[in-house]
Amino acid sequence: MSDSSQPRPSLLRSAGVVGFMTLLSRITGLAQTFFLSHVLGAGPAADAYFVAIRLPNLLRRFTAEGTMTAAFLPTLSEVEATEGRAAAQAVAARFMGALLVFLLLGVALVLLFMGPLAGFLTLGRPQVQGELTARLGRIMFPYLALVSLTAGYAGLLNLRHRFALAASVSVFWNLAFIGFGWATLRVLGRSGTVLFDTRAVVCAFAVLAGGVLQLLVILPAVRQEGFGLSLGLHLRDPWVFKILRRMGPGMLAAGIYPINGVISAAIASRLPNGAQTVLFNSGMMSEMVMGLFAMSLATAGLPTLSRQAEAQDWPAMNRSFIQSLSASALLVLPASVGLAVLARPICALLFRTGAYTPGDSDWTAVTVVFNCLGLVFVAGQRLGNQALYALKDYRGPAALAGGTLLLNVLLSLVLMKPLGTRGLALANGLSSLVGMLLLVLRLRPRLPGLTFRPLLDATARALAASTLMGLAAWGGATWLALNAPHAFTRWALGWRLLPLIALCGLFYGLCAAVLGHPEAKDLVGKLRRKLGRS
Repeated sequence: MSDSSQPRPSLLRSAGVVGFMTLLSRITGLAQTFFLSHVLGAGPAADAYFVAIRLPNLLRRFTAEGTMTAAFLPTLSEVEATEGRAAAQAVAARFMGALLVFLLLGVALVLLFMGPLAGFLTLGRPQVQGELTARLGRIMFPYLALVSLTAGYAGLLNLRHRFALAASVSVFWNLAFIGFGWATLRVLGRSGTVLFDTRAVVCAFAVLAGGVLQLLVILPAVRQEGFGLSLGLHLRDPWVFKILRRMGPGMLAAGIYPINGVISAAIASRLPNGAQTVLFNSGMMSEMVMGLFAMSLATAGLPTLSRQAEAQDWPAMNRSFIQSLSASALLVLPASVGLAVLARPICALLFRTGAYTPGDSDWTAVTVVFNCLGLVFVAGQRLGNQALYALKDYRGPAALAGGTLLLNVLLSLVLMKPLGTRGLALANGLSSLVGMLLLVLRLRPRLPGLTFRPLLDATARALAASTLMGLAAWGGATWLALNAPHAFTRWALGWRLLPLIALCGLFYGLCAAVLGHPEAKDLVGKLRRKLGRS
């Protein structure tokens, strides 16, 4: 019998491990964001930095945690099921070697064309800003090779159900970034005031420092599991070729969200200085929600879904998929509502520092509100893509992603003029809604017995609980005068805001359980049993 006969506890447990480690990553990520805001602010140099870093971050989704793991892990599961563990280890080593060769060639090619790329992304801005963007891009782009290797090795650890270390590598990246950047700026500051352009260059080198450290951290565990690296193209290996072939059509699907971000940044170059920085920071807030909840479920769920699809255990796969969507909605909906309601004090707490002014903070907050409108659809898209990848359907997500990408461009052009950065954020959400609906139509005939009725019922309960929590958050913010966050010092704001967030989270959990949400009821039951035993 397949080991998927009881997927529910293992999936939630694995997602919990990933979620906890991702939480640590997000906390250190907030510290890294605070550091960036403090030293760069939201001016031309900050815009240049955030535009430049989008390029390796975009391609990272193609060659790293998105497409690669979606094609890599199901294929390795197939190798292990048919040829054994040793064969899977050999295929993994050859694939990682081929990946490194392609990455090095790609990095060299992009570095040659970094000038025109930076010029395209900074259309409408002064030439000097485009030149700084190109300079920063050339420094940071080799990070793509480092992070892609790290993500590939993290996927191998996930295959062996070692989720904690794989999910924690970003913690080391954040810490290395802050440590390198702070120490370097301290040294440079001894000679006088450090110019913003120089600060941006230091931050670019800090990106590379973080990439080196996170790769060094994960290598010992990878070797312990018997995985290695065999440098070469290895295109004659049928399994390596199959992985690469499956990655091809999935690239666009896996990278649709960051592609939308890059397009938004290019379009935002026609907006005032600071627009790209605001879009990046508001997108980072959205990614914090996505990474903590939806991507934790997607990361933990892909190996399980792959094995269930390989065994054609359709009832178990249906349960795992619907459970992941339901759990995602249970977590993403309240996070979106809470983030939207408390956007202004949250952004003031995180970003209002140093060169990042209160006006920049408020601009970021209003953009965050519009970003929150589409988060649940982005989450659903990612989880749905994982199910299609487990079923070895790679062309469908690519075609759907291409359509939603074009829709996002059209909506961005229409909404930018009246709404500015808010319109660009709204365009991402609306295109994600359409993409989610089309993905459901694609998935339904390919997964026998799939029904969305339990999901719709659970989501309705989660939405009702989120609405009640949102009203409570609004009332609490009014009572605590958090609608005027800039009247408080950072410490005073934190002492008011953080307990309110914690209370709202507790209130939401109770509301969801009372309203009968299945995952919330299960969680409350487990807590009662543990408290009873203690």
